[in-house]
Amino acid sequence: MEEKQRYLRWLALLCAVMAAFCLGVFIIGYKDPSFGRVATLVALVIASAACLWLSKHPRKR
Repeated sequence: MEEKQRYLRWLALLCAVMAAFCLGVFIIGYKDPSFGRVATLVALVIASAACLWLSKHPRKR
């Protein structure tokens, strides 16, 4: 079970890093925010939070 929790933590970190990169692209003005880019940012933030929550609250069988 520890491997699954570790994997979910790494996945949450990866999603958070990608969301920060996406936000950085918006801040420096490299790309303008569009619906797809903002939706991607929101999805990455939600995925990061969900993976982190799942890593701390494992399902019991």
